Amino acid sequence: MPILYIQIRKNHIILRDVEHKKEVSGQARFSNTRLLIAEFFQAEKVLFDLIQQIYPPTWLNRLLRTRRFDIVVSALEMNEGGLSQVEERILQEVVAGATAMKYRQLKIHAQTHPLSDSAVLAMLE
Repeated sequence: MPILYIQIRKNHIILRDVEHKKEVSGQARFSNTRLLIAEFFQAEKVLFDLIQQIYPPTWLNRLLRTRRFDIVVSALEMNEGGLSQVEERILQEVVAGATAMKYRQLKIHAQTHPLSDSAVLAMLE
């Protein structure tokens, strides 16, 4: 099962496929001075496009709809004091929309430094 690690910063998302060591990044104006994700649909579009770059859609995957992900999301900025329930829900909904709810498990956390691949795998166990 593909394991995705999503790092979110102000107006910047990095997506890493942990198993294949692929990494892509995208930028858009989805943050404001108060919220990491203020423009919900803009952030969802950036994440969707990044997933498409790592896993281009094929007719077989569309037909069978079998690809599911294990996902870890790190909010790396604007997370002083941790994430509120609203902020966590925004992250969940952005991931759900970008993946068409094709994930098996989703872990969200806030810190200032990205996780290593082994730490991502440990969070999913």
